[in-house]
Amino acid sequence: MNLPRSTAILILSSLVLAGCISRNKEPEDKPLSSTQIEMSLSRARPPQQFGFSIFAVDGGLAYAGQGRLHPNHFTFAEMIEENIPVIKMRGRSKRDALNALVDTSSPVSWMEFSTSQDFRAYFMGINDKVIPYRGNYNTGGVPAFAAVVTQLRIDNLFIESVPFYIRMSQGSLGPLARGIRKPEVDAVVGYDNLSSFEYIQFDLQNNTIGFSATHHYTPNPDLLLDVAKIVKAPGHGLAIEGKIDDQPTPVILDFAGDFSLARGDIKVATTRQLQMGHLPLRDVPTLVLPTHTAPPRVGRKLLAPYLITICNKEGMVYFEQIPEDVE
Repeated sequence: MNLPRSTAILILSSLVLAGCISRNKEPEDKPLSSTQIEMSLSRARPPQQFGFSIFAVDGGLAYAGQGRLHPNHFTFAEMIEENIPVIKMRGRSKRDALNALVDTSSPVSWMEFSTSQDFRAYFMGINDKVIPYRGNYNTGGVPAFAAVVTQLRIDNLFIESVPFYIRMSQGSLGPLARGIRKPEVDAVVGYDNLSSFEYIQFDLQNNTIGFSATHHYTPNPDLLLDVAKIVKAPGHGLAIEGKIDDQPTPVILDFAGDFSLARGDIKVATTRQLQMGHLPLRDVPTLVLPTHTAPPRVGRKLLAPYLITICNKEGMVYFEQIPEDVE
């Protein structure tokens, strides 16, 4: 069936932020009723109890803080499915397990409601006021509220008091799962929590993600291709310095996105020149972002050839050649 160009662009826009378009059946999404939401939020605990700060914003309260890491902890986690950054995480009990999408492009972390109950998450609030999500991310029209999981583990790496926004629906994370249906996504670890690590390393070709709590990373000078500065992109996740057609712009690194490049400033099928840090790429296939003011996103089709190490404390991202590719 041939679609009009405007219709085709609209459909592309709705799929751009998807991580993987799968033929598997869409998980059933069961939003909670207002009564169920009210009951769930009735036992909220103060953020200060978990080491977070709280402050007033227009319309209510907000919190600030990150999960706490144990010094010297380090691990490599295997991706459950090839080239898709979803890993296994556990709670305090070995019986508590979930599939977590490691999404550097998401500014915050998310969890499906039933999973939050299994992990005994505590909603945060004070004086009968809770903390709803107020950002611009598409939650599928379902409200989400700030909560804390007291402990999560990636193999033998421990994270204490981990904040999430709980999407108040059972069976699905909706659009927050980025279209990934296999494996099913129970939670999203966003850049709010990922930025607390000394470094995180993505090796999409070998299907691993490395996490270091405090150990410093030193790149191999024989394999190093580029070093890019991390820059601020308010309301978005991890961004580095970049250029499009010689014009400077923040570039979001989106390992969950199953595309090469997505941009909202212009509708083009190909971008003539993209620069990630100082890495030049030409004639890049391009999709359309639904929001014209959003920074461009580089998806995993462009990121897969590199060993990418995000050094949060240094404010740098290292792009290296993957050792197996070196002759």
